[in-house]
Amino acid sequence: MKKLTVKIKKNKIGMLLQLFLLIALVVACSDDDTSTTSNDEDDSTLDTNSYILVVDTGFDGAFLINHDGDELFEWDFDGEELGDDAQLLDDGSLIAQLRSSNSNITFGGYGGKFRKINADQSIDWEVTYSDTDYRAHHDFDYLSNGNIIFLVWERVTTTEAQEMGFSGNNAIYPESIVELNPLTNEVVWEWHAKDHFVQDYDSSKANYGVIADNPNKIDINYNSSQSDGDIMHANGITIDETNDLLYVTVNYYSEVWVIDHSTSTTEAASSTGGNYNLGGDLVYRFGNPLTYDNTGEVTLNRVHYPNLLDTGNMLVFSNNIYNGQSAAIEYELSPPYTLVAGQDNEPSVTWEFTDSSLYSLTTSSASRMSNGNTLIGEGTAGTIWEVSESGEVLWQNTNYNSIWRTYPFEIDSPAITALGL
Repeated sequence: MKKLTVKIKKNKIGMLLQLFLLIALVVACSDDDTSTTSNDEDDSTLDTNSYILVVDTGFDGAFLINHDGDELFEWDFDGEELGDDAQLLDDGSLIAQLRSSNSNITFGGYGGKFRKINADQSIDWEVTYSDTDYRAHHDFDYLSNGNIIFLVWERVTTTEAQEMGFSGNNAIYPESIVELNPLTNEVVWEWHAKDHFVQDYDSSKANYGVIADNPNKIDINYNSSQSDGDIMHANGITIDETNDLLYVTVNYYSEVWVIDHSTSTTEAASSTGGNYNLGGDLVYRFGNPLTYDNTGEVTLNRVHYPNLLDTGNMLVFSNNIYNGQSAAIEYELSPPYTLVAGQDNEPSVTWEFTDSSLYSLTTSSASRMSNGNTLIGEGTAGTIWEVSESGEVLWQNTNYNSIWRTYPFEIDSPAITALGL
């Protein structure tokens, strides 16, 4: 039995009555299968109008729960392992990235297979994007046109990497992004980081330049000491279809990249075209100006989940910003963006939550709930937090193992209705 811990406010009913109430509570919860903590003084501010989708890679499962910790719905992956993300759609279907078996690229968070599972657990479609030299990984987003867009590692040989000015002596696996029609298996758009490198290591290469003078380019050698070649390790992607922009959290660069999705694939491989006329060069970046030798405050140290809010602001989970302590950070964003060399390009931080017991070096997420609270999935600790705008911890659930993300859904939302709950 997992213990249910509740904080009880002191009052005048006497210690004996308090003891009686506590015993009664423990007995009533003796068959409970969850471990939760709530603050009774603030229960009225909990977002009880929301259920929570928990994506747990440790349990290889996706679970819909309420604030009592009851599991209301669980999806059947037929024994397959999660490749991290799973997203619940308005029709009650769930798209999950699973682990394919046809690639040797096995960095943490690898996937390669996408499966859409209907509300009745039948499979709608399944596609694989994985081979010897490339593999989908970590995260994806579902577009209004029915396509999926996702992160991909692609192998660049040692010789190819050195021709790009890479200072190491090994193959590398830089990021690319692919938009795929899952019904036809057709790639309709793609972007490759390797097309946008700059470096100040080898002056004989075409992409040699001053890093600080090229804020829209990616320094191939920023993390060149990564001996396994996973030099970037992006882990999150979000599309803003209104402005046709992609946001990508790049863990080993400790920043968020913004990419113009309005380009054609040809333009995305160049530095011209698209709404910003930058082709596939970075439209904007923030969190760690050290990556392009720029000024401004460093606000990210490892990072997950570029969560674009309805307000236009963005929540991210900064894994190690306080040297062994994580934080959920909200930035004020205001496209259209500009990046100016030698100028502080960092956005304003409008809200932040941290706690001495909040720490996960990997995975994790932060989401805004319907009443303004923030839901945090603390990855390696397996703890779900709900905190108020003022930073008060209102609720915790420790019943999980290795949380990829947690997503709140209002009880009367189309997705929950479609599940028959």
